Amino acid sequence: MRNEATIEAQRRELMQLLASFEFMPILLLLPDTLTVYWASEGAARLLGYSREQLQQTTLYELAVAERTELEARLAPSELPSTLTLTVRLANGEEHTLRGVAQQLPEHQLLCIGHVDITDLYLPYVLVRDVANIPPQQTGLALLRHYARSLSKTLGTAHVYIGRIVDVNRVEGVIYAVGGELLPPPNYSLRGTPCADVVTRGVCMFPQGVQALFPEDEMLREARIESYIGTPLRDPLGRVIGIFWIADTKPTPNYPTLVELFQVLAVRFSHELLRDQAEAEAQLLREQLLQAQKMESIGRMAGGLAHDFNNMLTAILGYVELAQGALPENSPAQSFLKNAITAIEKASSIARQLMTLARQQPMQLQLVNLNQVVREALQLARTWMPASIQLQTFLADNLWLVEADPAQLGQVLQNLLLNARDAMMQTGGVITIETQNTVLDTDYARTHYDVVPGEYVLLMVSDTGAGMSPEVQARIFEPFFTTKPPEQGTGLGLSVVYSVVKQLGGHIWVYSEEGRGTTFKIYLPRAYERAPMRPQETLATAPLPRGSETVLVVEDEPSVLEVATEVLRQHGYTVLSAASPGDALRIAQEYHDPIHLLITDVVMPVMSGRELADYILRLHPQIRVLYVSGYTENTIVHQGILEEGIHFLPKPYTPAQLLRKVREVLESEPSA
Repeated sequence: MRNEATIEAQRRELMQLLASFEFMPILLLLPDTLTVYWASEGAARLLGYSREQLQQTTLYELAVAERTELEARLAPSELPSTLTLTVRLANGEEHTLRGVAQQLPEHQLLCIGHVDITDLYLPYVLVRDVANIPPQQTGLALLRHYARSLSKTLGTAHVYIGRIVDVNRVEGVIYAVGGELLPPPNYSLRGTPCADVVTRGVCMFPQGVQALFPEDEMLREARIESYIGTPLRDPLGRVIGIFWIADTKPTPNYPTLVELFQVLAVRFSHELLRDQAEAEAQLLREQLLQAQKMESIGRMAGGLAHDFNNMLTAILGYVELAQGALPENSPAQSFLKNAITAIEKASSIARQLMTLARQQPMQLQLVNLNQVVREALQLARTWMPASIQLQTFLADNLWLVEADPAQLGQVLQNLLLNARDAMMQTGGVITIETQNTVLDTDYARTHYDVVPGEYVLLMVSDTGAGMSPEVQARIFEPFFTTKPPEQGTGLGLSVVYSVVKQLGGHIWVYSEEGRGTTFKIYLPRAYERAPMRPQETLATAPLPRGSETVLVVEDEPSVLEVATEVLRQHGYTVLSAASPGDALRIAQEYHDPIHLLITDVVMPVMSGRELADYILRLHPQIRVLYVSGYTENTIVHQGILEEGIHFLPKPYTPAQLLRKVREVLESEPSA
């Protein structure tokens, strides 16, 4: 047997031979302990250690694999073999090495020659794992599979997919850590690497990301070291979301990995858009089902009303015959008169049922809604209590509609009765308004029964008790009422709905508990002589753009999202706030000029008027635009706002918002 001195001499000869191959990554290991006996300069450079440091360590310390797995792969019976090994570099990054491991019996050494294949191997593994996702998965289900698979493959990675709600807020959609799905957090973009992604595109921070973004609490709490993120875009290139992976260890900075992220981002964008389209389709399906339910109930009510009318006709006939058969001074005459009064009331209900079924014949003619309002108010003043004030704001040059004036009068009477009942105990103000308006394709896209075009708008607002969302969802159902049994049949608003639909119109309701309700009825414009203006002319009208900074305050998330996105797409810098408190914080922290405040009038804790007063102290030159489901005349004349303010009523279209914003910005600053 050779002695140690002989073996060592042979090893030195081998070192001299390998001196010519210093540039190649080669490790010589002692087989028993897998201690590094010698490392080439190429191996030291690749692993990030000095040669002296490497010769003081073992392969167990370098490799990420478990000890038993490593020993099994390097067992003499398995050699020589091709070896793929994940190692941890001196800077903490994990790289994948591939090479050949073979024994050198004469030198009692194990030789491993290797190259770094991380640039190709990591993307390959990621693609391989996500390729096993079932093809029938789409939308959010597919994104969950992707996130879970990616985070499991990367081990300690955080995988996140979110929607951009506005220029400074992300709403979580999918979040996975270590292969497990967790509740996705929402967060502000300001001070995070995601802000760079939204403005610059795909970004990669291989290490030290906490130091680069010290304000990001999420990075600090999760002990994140590296980050790579990419924006998700719609077909027009607009940023709709964000996809990022963050890890507690450094990430190799390879172009292939960035390219893979961009490929995945295209698929993720499609699935986010698919989910949004499915949500909109579901909304339209619900609207259609509601309309079909109303149609079915209407047909049933029409059948009942037909039979009911026949019976009432017979009863009325018998009562009148009885009247004629009795002396006029008979005590029974008063009973029969009361019976006739009751029959007339029952006939009124039957007529309402016929209207509900859209079987009540209409005498259509060209009608000016202003005249209908004036006639309805003459009657309403006879039964309206003194504690309730009636006021009107009727537009000049109002377009005509094709309708039955009697039916429209019934619609207005029903709305006034409901408004009166909502304020019977407290008193208040009922406001009736008319105006010309246009409903565009953006509005029609989420309202299946709306045809884009020109409409005449009739609004009835009250300052009553308002409605909860649950009640508001059912107000047009026949026989649904919140009134005591002796005070209502539950048919009034059902009749309103049916008449409006029969005329090809659209009805919209805005209500806040404790503050009141507004009904908006849109009836198609009737053209007496002039032909209808082509829709293409409306759609292609250029919309104004701007570059100013706008602060939008709205407590309804969907409205806030739409307003923010519309303004951002047309050049504005948008700061958004979901509450007055958020708006005040943004106004205090934002040191550049804010040119316009857009605020809802009615919000929790603080009104839009109060909020504007506070923000004007911080930004004296700011202009203010108020929006509300109430109408301008309603909120001005109730003392909520002052005369001369800038106001935009809900629902508004993107075009109406953009034109109004431009108008306000070009006006004098708010006082």
